[in-house]
Amino acid sequence: MASRGPLPWLALGFSAAAAFSSWNPLSAPFGLVVGLASLVLGVRALRRAGARKPATAAVVLSAAAIVASVLVLSLTAGVGRDLAGSEIVPAPAPGEASRQLDEGGSRTRPARERAKGELDSLGGR
Repeated sequence: MASRGPLPWLALGFSAAAAFSSWNPLSAPFGLVVGLASLVLGVRALRRAGARKPATAAVVLSAAAIVASVLVLSLTAGVGRDLAGSEIVPAPAPGEASRQLDEGGSRTRPARERAKGELDSLGGR
């Protein structure tokens, strides 16, 4: 096997690292970046004479890692999801929120007035 340096094997190693990190939403950005770098290294290794099999494997594996990373990132971001269906937490009616706030305010009014009186007696604003 006539090899002109470690570039094909280096590209294959990086493409394997990209493939291993392309499945997880937290590591998919790294898989994308490392996949792009290993694709460039693989193409450069293919242009040189030498070990063509590892360079070709690196290009194929890094392309697959790039596609997988983009797919995982887009699915994580919600691309292609249908949001039809019932709401998990239904929104209150327009008057319901103000009614609940008024109820809470009337329930806490005596405590707030007492606290305001104590602050005034202490020289507060």
